Amino acid sequence: MRPGRPYTVVLVDDSTPYRRGIARAIDAHDELVLVGECDGGEAGLAAIEALRPDVVVLDVRMPDVDGLTICRRLRDEPGTRTRAVVISAGMDDVVRGLALAAGAAATLSKTATRREICSAAVRVARAG
Repeated sequence: MRPGRPYTVVLVDDSTPYRRGIARAIDAHDELVLVGECDGGEAGLAAIEALRPDVVVLDVRMPDVDGLTICRRLRDEPGTRTRAVVISAGMDDVVRGLALAAGAAATLSKTATRREICSAAVRVARAG
């Protein structure tokens, strides 16, 4: 954690029940603060641009802009410090490779625990 400040997080996932569960876990974590919660990629991009979080936790598959596109935009934007943790119900070696190539700092299956997702967010924020 930065002295006196938790790491800021934007959460982007089109599954409302899943997103709310992860949001509660982030809210309960001492080293993280949720500054934005979005139900799609377009809204996620707008929130990332406006809020400049330390970390974005995002789903790969969404109906408008997918998580890999968001990762590529973050990777290609000069001066961005936001790091991505990509989650997917279908996480396998292919999806993991695509996410990492797109610029994700970490990848997790949606079967990961909330604690594991929060730990990944802290880890990539510290490395950022």
